[in-house]
Amino acid sequence: MLRAVMKIQSILAAATLPALAGSPPAEDREAILAMAGTHAVHFHFEETVAIATGYTVKPDSYDENATEIVTVVEDTTERITLQHLLVVRPKDKDPMVIKHWAQIWTWEDTEILDYCGEDQMHEWQCVRLTPGQAAGTWSQLVTQTDDTPRYEGYGKWIHENGESYWESSPTRRPLPRREYTKREDYDHLLVTNRHSLTATGWVHHQDNRKIVDRGDGPATTLCHESGLNTYNRTESELATVALDWWKEHGPFWDGVRNFWLEAGETAPATFSYSTFKDGEALSKRIAQLESDAADAATVRAALTPYVTAE
Repeated sequence: MLRAVMKIQSILAAATLPALAGSPPAEDREAILAMAGTHAVHFHFEETVAIATGYTVKPDSYDENATEIVTVVEDTTERITLQHLLVVRPKDKDPMVIKHWAQIWTWEDTEILDYCGEDQMHEWQCVRLTPGQAAGTWSQLVTQTDDTPRYEGYGKWIHENGESYWESSPTRRPLPRREYTKREDYDHLLVTNRHSLTATGWVHHQDNRKIVDRGDGPATTLCHESGLNTYNRTESELATVALDWWKEHGPFWDGVRNFWLEAGETAPATFSYSTFKDGEALSKRIAQLESDAADAATVRAALTPYVTAE
């Protein structure tokens, strides 16, 4: 694991960028904000190349469709947060809102969380960028459904040839939800993300490597995987359902998101959290706090015991 940490640090350090002072370009901010709206989404993941000896790529791809509303929940000069809300319609029941992932974009961010956990360890190393490395870049911190961190990378928005896109530094992340209860043959993903605006919305490309990193041996690549999630703008009455839900629940989740964000940003070397504390699951604790519509101070007091920062 130490070798993997040193390797990712060297990759990040090598990506030194020329200094670019001042506020973020307006076209960068416009590109990020353009990802908001109501979308018909198709999620597609497919293993493409076997790297490890004896491994055979899985023959079936992962494909799902959804209606997803992306709403702007924070918009300041140097930070934009987009919250994704899935809306499902169970048979013979009212539509149900599922709080999905969030994108937290920060201009010239010098603190990046690099996943370094294993098994059930939820741990991230705090990588510090120099001002020169961060100049002209945006970090993208992606959170999980409970607003704990999932991964973070950084890169520049590029606007050329009629296209606007952002490509991240290589970033490690835990096993995806679609596999973490089904697979034990690899330990984390190493991913390069690209967000590209299109005429009908935007696409999220993921160039994934499934990495085996255990014991005293060197980390090895099991296989490559391609991810392509397409977001096409649409009109849906479900958007009103999602936005009404967010009006009610958003203030609570703002407090939760800001708690985890601050916990990660202030950790001196590593940031980690436990899923159980004093016999109570973190998920159960957050659900109770949401039911109580707890304010930010109550959220902070309740969740702080789950956090370890070193």
